[in-house]
Amino acid sequence: MAKKKETVDKEKVRGLLEEAYNLGYFLGYHGHSDWLGWAREQREELYKKAEELGVYSLVKEAYARGKEDGAKKKEEDIHLGLIEKGKISEEVRPKPKIVAPPEETARPAEEKIRAEFARFLQTTKLVLPPEFLDTLKHLEIPRMLKLGEE
Repeated sequence: MAKKKETVDKEKVRGLLEEAYNLGYFLGYHGHSDWLGWAREQREELYKKAEELGVYSLVKEAYARGKEDGAKKKEEDIHLGLIEKGKISEEVRPKPKIVAPPEETARPAEEKIRAEFARFLQTTKLVLPPEFLDTLKHLEIPRMLKLGEE
């Protein structure tokens, strides 16, 4: 029974680390503020869950790392785009203008960003950096202490 609970907790911690990293990556890549209403709510909810599981510092670190990695990736994409644009010798055709439906423009900015974040999570598969995966091993009880239970 204890082994099952330990596995569940380990999975919860891993899921929390992934959520924090993904949220940080998204905010870093798109340059959104940490203090936007929805982003702050998401982050505070993650931190609250992390405190309950006793891994607050790990989740906070995963979020910060994700934000840093997202910002770096955005910078790389911008530089790559500038390099590629310099190589294009074809005539650049103007893109047709698409008029957004009135409902779309009436939605608050926060809802648009939430929808963008949801699409990001569905279309992007991020892998946690190895240092966060290694920390999950440190959360397990050493085998020597489990000998009496088996």
